[in-house]
Amino acid sequence: MNRKTLYKDYVIAVEILTETENSSLKKIALKYLNPQNYNGKDGKEIIVKNIMGGETDWFILPHTFGITIGKKLFEQYCLGLSGFDKAGIEILKSWLVEFEAVDDAMCY
Repeated sequence: MNRKTLYKDYVIAVEILTETENSSLKKIALKYLNPQNYNGKDGKEIIVKNIMGGETDWFILPHTFGITIGKKLFEQYCLGLSGFDKAGIEILKSWLVEFEAVDDAMCY
């Protein structure tokens, strides 16, 4: 299985996974990252927790969820959100066009 980062911020990381034997089979995986505490204006440490209680292992989304999340990530990338890996986005774009989740005539 080949892995390529799609998106990463301070909360989550998202990857696209490609089957080694069949490159047309792809999956979306994500994980919550370890929250980073920070110092507030008063100098006191602010404890940050995420909804999962901390860093998680990677989990793979079912195909239809992966396509839906991938489409939303692609839209956010096109709107200028930062945190995306361009090489990963190119793989995602091809996959979404192949499964007709986005129209290849939309000038992406």
